[in-house]
Amino acid sequence: MEKEGILGVGVATMDIYVNEGRMYPGGNEFNVACNARFIGKRAGFLGVFGNDAYGPILEDTLKRCEVDVSYCRHENGTSGYSLVELKDDGDRVFLDWNKQGVTDLYPVQFQGEELEYVKTFEVVSVGRCSTVTLEKIKWIYENDMDICYDFHAIYSDEKIRSFCPYIEYAFFSCSHLNMEEIKHTLKLAVDSGSKIAIGTRGADSIIAYDGIWYEQNTFPVEKVVDALGAGDSFIAAFLASYLEHKDNEESDRVQNGLKDAAEYASGIISKEGSIGVGFDRI
Repeated sequence: MEKEGILGVGVATMDIYVNEGRMYPGGNEFNVACNARFIGKRAGFLGVFGNDAYGPILEDTLKRCEVDVSYCRHENGTSGYSLVELKDDGDRVFLDWNKQGVTDLYPVQFQGEELEYVKTFEVVSVGRCSTVTLEKIKWIYENDMDICYDFHAIYSDEKIRSFCPYIEYAFFSCSHLNMEEIKHTLKLAVDSGSKIAIGTRGADSIIAYDGIWYEQNTFPVEKVVDALGAGDSFIAAFLASYLEHKDNEESDRVQNGLKDAAEYASGIISKEGSIGVGFDRI
């Protein structure tokens, strides 16, 4: 069977804005899956829903976005949630989060039907908070699946060397690094085994490396409403564009993917929440 689409594996979480009285469904892999579907790709989410008040809302949001959740599980316990403070400039600060939600207690195992389902996708997208361990990443890799991994802003050379032999697409948040540090990080990722490494820097240009260096300017927006989910939307849009243009020269695939992703992400930060879907806080 031909592989198709992007699968997010990880945490479905509710981002609760403490100074707004609003809450927004999200989570790294949740957002990647939703945005991939918005762009028109086949998209799935594989995770665990709690039996608290948030679980049904998170699941229903994915279904309304036409993301496949047919292999997700339901367990007793709390959904993921985080407390967020939204700043006047659209940036956000994470104040606290629950650390023993159902995804922590009942992580995806990649066994049996679950594994066969995962194999139907072109790319499996996971991130640092997904509860997908290095051992499981190795298992996915050994079962002939391409992995996209979001290191976020917390990583070390040791972690890069450990993870990147099994990761096709490595993403890093690099706003806290200077250019020399960014290039060291991206080159280390590719030298360690990744096909391409990409560093986002907020409103500053995106840097990428696959043996060739790339730079892509971000797209200006009239007003930044909420930066939450911008990086996740960038990942989804890059993967969608890159996968769509398999017949192009590799350098063109990468550069066009960066441009498409930067343009798409600029639209996300003009919306509330990570995918533009929100509810009054409960």
